[in-house]
Amino acid sequence: MSSAPPDTETGASLPFADARGCREWLAGLPLTNLAQSQATLLGGLRRLNAGSFAGMERLKSLELMRDKVALLMGEQRASFFGKAVPLPPNDASNWLTGRGLLDEMEAGYRRALEACATEPELARHAALVSQRIVRYISSQLLYHALVYRRFEPARLARLHDTYAQAQAAGRHEERVKDSLEADEAGSSVAEAYAHALLLAQAGLSALRPAEIDFAAALARLWTRKVKVAAGSLEDVAGLAMSVRKRIHALNKDESATELGLPAAAPEVDVLAMLLHLHARWCEPAAVEAGARPPAEKAVGLVFGGPEIHFFLSGGKVFEQPDRKRELTAREKQDIEVFGRVTERTQSMMLTEHNFTVEKWEAMDEMLGAWRLMRPAASARSMAVGKLAAMRAGDAAPFFLGMVSGLVLETDGRMVVTLTLFPGKPEAIAVRAGDARNRSNAKWSQGFSLPAMEKLKVPATLLLPAGMAHRGRGVEVWEGEPKEKTVYEIVKRGSDFDRITIF
Repeated sequence: MSSAPPDTETGASLPFADARGCREWLAGLPLTNLAQSQATLLGGLRRLNAGSFAGMERLKSLELMRDKVALLMGEQRASFFGKAVPLPPNDASNWLTGRGLLDEMEAGYRRALEACATEPELARHAALVSQRIVRYISSQLLYHALVYRRFEPARLARLHDTYAQAQAAGRHEERVKDSLEADEAGSSVAEAYAHALLLAQAGLSALRPAEIDFAAALARLWTRKVKVAAGSLEDVAGLAMSVRKRIHALNKDESATELGLPAAAPEVDVLAMLLHLHARWCEPAAVEAGARPPAEKAVGLVFGGPEIHFFLSGGKVFEQPDRKRELTAREKQDIEVFGRVTERTQSMMLTEHNFTVEKWEAMDEMLGAWRLMRPAASARSMAVGKLAAMRAGDAAPFFLGMVSGLVLETDGRMVVTLTLFPGKPEAIAVRAGDARNRSNAKWSQGFSLPAMEKLKVPATLLLPAGMAHRGRGVEVWEGEPKEKTVYEIVKRGSDFDRITIF
């Protein structure tokens, strides 16, 4: 089951003989060293799962380990929260160790569930053991989603089988204590299963990490509003009513806090998230319309504002439009000798920026979006919400878009969904509206997109992330600074904001 790094202590004896010894062993873990603590705990879990152990002592030991695993996983998760993928080698190794902990906790509770058949005292806790198994598969799902790793079908199959077995035994609705995941009323196998199904259907591969956290919190909040059957959500009427009620209130400018919604990070658009989750949880599954093999087998991609601006402006390096740049020594020498800056000098200056168009394999073309395969040789990392420009042919124009979905396959391949913005983009210079009051304010690369009346799409500007605030000003260079007021933030990406102005 586990695909985490091998246990370097394989063959060593278990460092405790009962739950009391487990408690003492856990108290001695070196919490100042996260990697060492995880490796030590993983080794102990593997030996516990491989060895003979009295059923109740095994369960008590797992319950003690559960608290420690939650603590260590919380600290580790924070260490790479929001990082682009693929993770750097050290982080990737730590991620595998963390997944190993979740896998081994599931495996440990499975051993306890097997023992329920022969140990009457342990059998009284079968509902709790089954609930823990479902919780750990749910934790695995979230853990994979955080780095956009494909959640293997075998894991989902284990989830469904565990619930089906609990239902067949009549213990799926029995309430059990769950200090980590539930309130004082406790939880049940059915509620833990509903939470996992909500996560599985939330479209997490299209969300940023803070949005994933918010979706998980909402799923936990509304678990009791759905009814489940083995393999699916059976009745979501109560959930749909709760979501729609809050969407309606948010549209009337009521605050998320007043509506009893979980706290959300500043970058989370709560209304947009509720609309997304309503579509995923409460509406019939959408059929992916118009997906077809692309005419172009490869496309050119450029990522990030500076590089995109360079190519959209015809290969010009961005300069402050209100300041005259001082010529370099080489440019001055060219002018003295030739009366102009030579093409050779310009070419040398451009190579210093290392701006390139990367070729990606085109897998599918859909209405307004493409599914693309990252080249194996690429060193670029990706994040949902990242700004990109794409051209479908070496001589074709660039169009702006954003990474709207991301999946790391188990074989290491990366598949990205790129949603394109309609209209021909134009490279512009922008800065915050109070720039005139700051002597060191600099212009940054931005973009404008025209209105598309037939599509009912207004004209928009794309600014560096964090520059736009509704009702505040931004400046656009139009031969001179022109102040605009932000009317609406249409989309917050990971490195840009798309806005309308008046």
